Amino acid sequence: MSRLFSGGRLLGFLAGLIVLFIVAAVTLHNRAFRSSWPERAVRDVTSIVSEWLYTPTFQVETFFSRIKDLTTLYQENSALQALVAKDAALQISLDQTQQENAQLRQMVGYRSANPQYKLIAARVTGRSPLTWDSDITISVGKNAGVARDMPVLNQNGALVGRITSSSNLSSVVSLLTSSASADGVSANIVNGKQATFGIVSGNATVPNDLLMQFISQMSTNARVGDLVVTSGLSNMYPRGILIGKVQSFQLDGTGITKSAVIAPAANFNAIDYVFVLVPKPGQVIP
Repeated sequence: MSRLFSGGRLLGFLAGLIVLFIVAAVTLHNRAFRSSWPERAVRDVTSIVSEWLYTPTFQVETFFSRIKDLTTLYQENSALQALVAKDAALQISLDQTQQENAQLRQMVGYRSANPQYKLIAARVTGRSPLTWDSDITISVGKNAGVARDMPVLNQNGALVGRITSSSNLSSVVSLLTSSASADGVSANIVNGKQATFGIVSGNATVPNDLLMQFISQMSTNARVGDLVVTSGLSNMYPRGILIGKVQSFQLDGTGITKSAVIAPAANFNAIDYVFVLVPKPGQVIP
């Protein structure tokens, strides 16, 4: 066996195999180019039909693929919008909570700084848009010791209004900004000089401001920027409760009195918590 494939015989055998493969390849190649006309016709028809079928099939597949992509995009967009809405709602809730906490801290600070006063804390539970500048409803009533005509303060001790009616568990507060009320607040402009007295009520022209009327034109000490406080001349409001600050003066046209526009110290558009002040006879609020 070893003698059969040794030396030149092995090389001759390999050379013969190589020649055989070359001849077979050339033969097959020539046959491919010498296909009969039926074979060529079948190939042409098959190519044309394949192209006709492939083009619309590809377009349909592409159409449905794009629809699927649009559906996926819409779903992702809806999910993102839901996340944004949820985040916005959480942010609003957080802002409201922070605002309430700030007001409650101010109330605690005011109560701690004025232990000599009886203050009943309450939450605003009702306020109608139709009577926004006129009244609010609070969460304490007769059971908590609240009575008619008691002063109502904001979290910093600024005057908000007075109690006009009470039930066992709630009360209605007439706001200082109410122009419908005929009652005013006896007030004093303080600046370290001669006292300047007048009556403060709601301003029908500018609802967010107050109007101090019946100021004697002989009073020349008051200036823009002076503070306005309760005078204590009535039995309803103790002396010294902060009302606001003088913004401007104007003549009444009578030649006897003048009036002043007062910027309230309390923010009447953001009243969430209040104090009901239970006054004592002759009590003065510093």
